[in-house]
Parts: sequence; C-alpha cells; structure tokens
Amino acid sequence: MNDDPLEEPEDRDEAAANDVPAEPLPAEERASVETDLEDLGAMRSVFQSQGAKGVVIACPECGENHYYDWELLRESLEHMLETGEPRMHEPAYQPREDDYVLWDYGKGYVDALADAGVVEGSRVELTSCGWCHADVEPHFAFCPQCGRSLAALRLYRELRDRGMDESEVRALFLQAGFEPLG
Repeated sequence: MNDDPLEEPEDRDEAAANDVPAEPLPAEERASVETDLEDLGAMRSVFQSQGAKGVVIACPECGENHYYDWELLRESLEHMLETGEPRMHEPAYQPREDDYVLWDYGKGYVDALADAGVVEGSRVELTSCGWCHADVEPHFAFCPQCGRSLAALRLYRELRDRGMDESEVRALFLQAGFEPLG
C-alpha cells in the first residue's frame, strides 16, 4: 500500500458511481488501515499537545499536499474499515503548513520514541511551576508567569520517581546549568 492512508483504489470509483454496495476491505488492506489508525493515534498524542492541528499527506497521484485534522482523518479511516470506501472530504481552506505534521515525519518520530522505550501517555504531568509556583496546564511547555521551560521540571520529577535522591538530582541540575528550583 502507498503512503497515503486515504488513497482510493480505482475499482472502487466505479462501484461508487454505480451505487454498487461496497465490498469489505481485503485482509491486507484492512490491516494497513488499522495500522494507520494506530499510527495516527500515536502521532496525535505526541504532536497535538505541541499545537499541531493534524497531518499533511503528500498525494502521489496529484502531487499536492492534503491536510487532515486529527478527528477528520480518524473518522475517514474508521469509515474505510466499516464500509470499504474512503470518505470524501473538503480540503482545508488556506492551511498553515506549520500547523500540520508530515505523515512520514510523524510516523518516523513516534517509531523512534517507541524504539527508545518511550511509551504513549508517559509524559510527566505538572500542575505548577517549580520556580514561581504559578499554575500550569499539563500540556504547557513554558510557565505562563515566569517563562521558564517546564521540561527541566518534568525531568526532575521523572528522576525522583525513578529513585534518585533529591539532593543528587538538584546537584545534577546545577551542574548542567539549570537555575535552582524554588
């Protein structure tokens, strides 16, 4: 199967035009769409919290990029599993390319995370900044009050949760150049 999870096979065009009921997807194609759904879920869990609105897929047929928001692509893939037919969609209106993740890049990125042993949903959640104690949302990368990166706090918590002594973690952070935590 090609890289575009929504590419429509030619023989299905004629069936749709003649109102012939769709045939179920062949087992290999069904497995491919199910894999695309899993990949989409993994990409969404990683990139949506960073502000990505969806994925962009380079179409080998028309040479254009097709932009899909997370939910639209999920629904389209599920529709293919249920009916054997791709769902038609309206193209995104003047999409900002930076708001979308390239499918191949996103897939490679989540595969690399899996290879490194990083599991989906393993992000260290924070409710407050470790320096100024302002409230933060779980998806924030920076404190909205003092502007410091919250990545260091997530790393601090993860090291503590893995059993490192607090004084050892604080010393390591100071040696690495981080400001002392509050």
